[in-house]
Amino acid sequence: MISQTNADTLRNSLAIDVRAVDGLRLLNKESPEKAAKAAAQQFESLLMQQMLSSMRAASPAADELDSSATKMFRGMQDQQLAMAWSQNGGIGLADSILRQIQIQRDPSLLKQPQRSVPLGWDGLDAVNEKVTTFTGKIASAAAKDAASTTTAASSAAGNSGSGFMSQVLDAATSVADALGVSSQVLAAHAALETGWGKKPIKDAAGADSHNLFGIKAGSSWTGKTVDITTTEYVNGAPQKRVEKFRAYDSYKDAFADYAQLIKRRFSDAVGQGSDAAGFGQALQQNGYATDPAYASKLARVADRVARLYGNATSNIG
Repeated sequence: MISQTNADTLRNSLAIDVRAVDGLRLLNKESPEKAAKAAAQQFESLLMQQMLSSMRAASPAADELDSSATKMFRGMQDQQLAMAWSQNGGIGLADSILRQIQIQRDPSLLKQPQRSVPLGWDGLDAVNEKVTTFTGKIASAAAKDAASTTTAASSAAGNSGSGFMSQVLDAATSVADALGVSSQVLAAHAALETGWGKKPIKDAAGADSHNLFGIKAGSSWTGKTVDITTTEYVNGAPQKRVEKFRAYDSYKDAFADYAQLIKRRFSDAVGQGSDAAGFGQALQQNGYATDPAYASKLARVADRVARLYGNATSNIG
């Protein structure tokens, strides 16, 4: 009697399990028929992973809260989903692949009627029907994933908003008129630079420097400073350096200094009103950031700020 151990191990394993190939070899020794079916399911799983990857790539770009780690874990989730779907019916290709393997082993099967999904071109209608069902599942899963991501992002922003964003919006209001830029756009800029307040510049004792925009302390700066270890690239090679950043007593002081910087070095950004993309583009073109997507990222954050804090004061229309 053939043991079910290796078959069950393959069925319940993770998609990224490096021991899966060894399990397939052992299963082949116990039961070539079951091993052939498992191999067919893995080929089908690879196809479905490609379909998922293509649909991800065709989706709108992720927001500013996305990261390489998020993409990695999403890819792992897609691998696991594809494997689970293949092992639970899939889209019919595993049955077709298995049939072809069986025919190679025993050509006489060509003369026998098929018992499962029709093969070859005659079976395309059946396969297409399953593909349609599968893509519907993908769309549903993608919608849930998008809703989950949006909820998580809103939650993160909301948690920050109860403290950080409310303070930042209040401070931004104090310079909005002088800059001719909406307080919500200015607050969005602070949110983008600090990761919604989750990446503040702190001193050695852990106290907040209130430096919302990463402004360094040059030779002309006579105020308080904070020493931070940063990574600078020299001739393409990363080097650790200790840099001095400006420190303020409050967010209002930080915005007052920031407003002077904008007027002095980024005058094209002045008077942009509620046009977050235009404000970001003016900053980007004048060297504030090297990220080519900086303006669009700022626009997305500003849109979220407007949706979450639409009732907050915004001096400029």
